Amino acid sequence: MKRGFTLIELILYIAIVGTILLAVGAIALNILFGKAKLTSVEEVSQNGRMALETVSQGIRDAEAVNSPASGASASSLSLRMADAAKNPTVFDLSGGVLRVTEGAGAAIALTAADVTVTSLQFSNVSYAATPGSVRIRMAVKRTNPENRQEYAFEKTFYSSANIRKK
Repeated sequence: MKRGFTLIELILYIAIVGTILLAVGAIALNILFGKAKLTSVEEVSQNGRMALETVSQGIRDAEAVNSPASGASASSLSLRMADAAKNPTVFDLSGGVLRVTEGAGAAIALTAADVTVTSLQFSNVSYAATPGSVRIRMAVKRTNPENRQEYAFEKTFYSSANIRKK
């Protein structure tokens, strides 16, 4: 009797090894796609929170809201500041980038190139004889030029801030 593998045993072993390799490959791809998705979620969340905090701090440090008028909403916010070099401070949206312009200075981007601000709304919800209150709504999504599913993520952020009395 000769020792060795029969053709059926060889095909069976190849099928088992192939199935195992396919399963391991699928798990590895899921891990990689999951990491890409998590990176997208973190990028959007961090940019959105940082931008909202910067806008909120600007509102708290302001003396008054120039625009939008009380009871109105707009896609840009103009604030009157005590510091002449920062007066007015304007937050606006240009080409998917949230920007701040202080006084006569150049506009500074508040969001990274990896994200796009798809909508921005400032609502002046101030009551008469109050320093001012602004509600902010901002939608941010991950820049995804190749339209890959693992990079698709969008989140809407909400916040409000009040002008502090000096």
